Amino acid sequence: MADSIVTIEKVSLKYKKTVLTDVTITAEKGDVIGLLGLNGSGKSTLLSAIAGLRRTSSGTIKVLGKAGFVTQENALIDELTAMDNLKMWTPLSKAEILKELTDTELSILKVNDFIDLKVRRMSGGMKKRLAIASVLLSKPDILLMDEPLAALDIPAKNDIIKFIDSFRAKGGTVFIASHSEELFKHCSKIYLLKNGAATLLPAGISPAEALG
Repeated sequence: MADSIVTIEKVSLKYKKTVLTDVTITAEKGDVIGLLGLNGSGKSTLLSAIAGLRRTSSGTIKVLGKAGFVTQENALIDELTAMDNLKMWTPLSKAEILKELTDTELSILKVNDFIDLKVRRMSGGMKKRLAIASVLLSKPDILLMDEPLAALDIPAKNDIIKFIDSFRAKGGTVFIASHSEELFKHCSKIYLLKNGAATLLPAGISPAEALG
């Protein structure tokens, strides 16, 4: 399709062993693609391949635009403040960063509320908000998120979901690896990764039902 921004065609991936075989997924601008599967099913491996961090064994992945990857571990330095972490990801000045955090969809993440706090003193929700903000400062067209709601409290989950909806509404494309039923409600398409295959879930089938 003309609007396709990510095309995954007949891709096979190995990580110690073959994880995924002959996977085909297409995403357009504004799509939120959910990747559902048990641990070890290849969700994180597929996100890494889309980000260009892992080679495919076969097949092709075409990405039109810039991709930003929010990993499950959060690429943050514990002894630095939120601001100092953000400055590592962008040539913007402190004033310009604060403007981005205030005047764009990043305001949803409320990073300004703890901008001078060191990462080691942050809650899990604060770290995840900061990790997302650090990636978004580079203005990606595609956002890759690995378990973005894992171990977060309800306010943090709600803000991150609200942010994803806002990013999507502005034409951004999102790939999410998750186990969250609530988050999957905001996906335009959900793929079940199981036994090496990626299957598009039909309408009316819940993630819980798909996992069995």
